Amino acid sequence: MKSDQFKGLLSLHTASLLFGGTALFSQTIQLNAIDLTAWRCLIAGLFLFAWLKLKQQPLIFEHKHHYFGIIGLAVLVGLHWITYFHAMQVAGVTVGILALFTYPVMTVLLEPIFDRARIKARDLIAAVLVVGGVSLMTPSLNPEDPIAVGIFWGVLSALLFTLRNLLMKKYYRQYSPLLTMGWQSVLVTIMLLPFVTNELQALESDQWLQLLLLGTFFTAAPHTLLANSLRYLKAASVSLISCLQPVYGAALAFLILGEQIELMTLIGGSLIIAAAVNETLRKKA
Repeated sequence: MKSDQFKGLLSLHTASLLFGGTALFSQTIQLNAIDLTAWRCLIAGLFLFAWLKLKQQPLIFEHKHHYFGIIGLAVLVGLHWITYFHAMQVAGVTVGILALFTYPVMTVLLEPIFDRARIKARDLIAAVLVVGGVSLMTPSLNPEDPIAVGIFWGVLSALLFTLRNLLMKKYYRQYSPLLTMGWQSVLVTIMLLPFVTNELQALESDQWLQLLLLGTFFTAAPHTLLANSLRYLKAASVSLISCLQPVYGAALAFLILGEQIELMTLIGGSLIIAAAVNETLRKKA
């Protein structure tokens, strides 16, 4: 496997594991989706900029127009985080994270438009495999069921995430992922501050610690690793391999929160793993 591909895959698989754990905080931290996103981003942004300063790396972009672009990316990722946490708070960790993982299919279909290329049949096959796995793991589509509401917000979150990833890959791949994520995190905080409530004051000490972990180890780290992987791998490959996240999330939700894993969840998860493994093996050369 080529060195750059190995770097990309290592970053991506580590990010997937951490992202799987991120979902748990939607249930354990007693904040609404907007507050949770705002304070998470503030902690992540401060951490990333402090790290850049420590490493004596640039804190600014080379061109002025990149600042306008990063605002757009911040809007997309901020709305993605809000809708994602809301989906999990409405329907539970497993349903929310599974609905999000319609984004690999969106990426496979949209990336060729950005790159002006044809859609590859093997990517479509992998995408179909992922859709099959997600479908088996989704317990209900009843429009009056909270699960259906959670799926709606999760799918919307997936679209926002897809657009952010494709735009960042196309226009910001020359920058350090620490820089791009730092700016996005701080801008999301500024964007959401007018809408936050006073719920933060009611948090107990253990939840403050959880919020700190969410902002650093489970936000700054995995999003930076994901951005780093986009420098070496195609966005379609990144999104398909990232489909390990719902498997990690479901397993952690079972171990930590006691959420039960149904037989169909295991079968669907196996299909998702198969797609991710296939995409990983294709990178060997």
